[in-house]
Amino acid sequence: MATVSPITSVVDGIPRVTWADIVTGDTITSLPVPGRKLTPASVQIGGTFGGATVKLQVSNDNTTFYDLKDTSGTTVSATSGAIFELSSSAAYFKPSLTSGSANAVDITLILRG
Repeated sequence: MATVSPITSVVDGIPRVTWADIVTGDTITSLPVPGRKLTPASVQIGGTFGGATVKLQVSNDNTTFYDLKDTSGTTVSATSGAIFELSSSAAYFKPSLTSGSANAVDITLILRG
């Protein structure tokens, strides 16, 4: 399996982070979030799921990750395409993909803070 790292870009002045073509068994590296402010953001999860469950997780030590909740208190978790509104002051973001087969999932995080 592959190591999938976040790819950062700026589109129309908006910071964008993408983890692309994640498959079950890949090693996913985290994104350190710069700055000291609360990070309003959105995450879009899409692609081919093949039975996979995708979550967005956060950490303050880049070792222990916990499931992130959206602004309504729902765990950011998807088994098909979805978009979530977020607000977090965590130091690191990282997607998590479990189960499924023949999947290729993309996670795009838009940072506004």
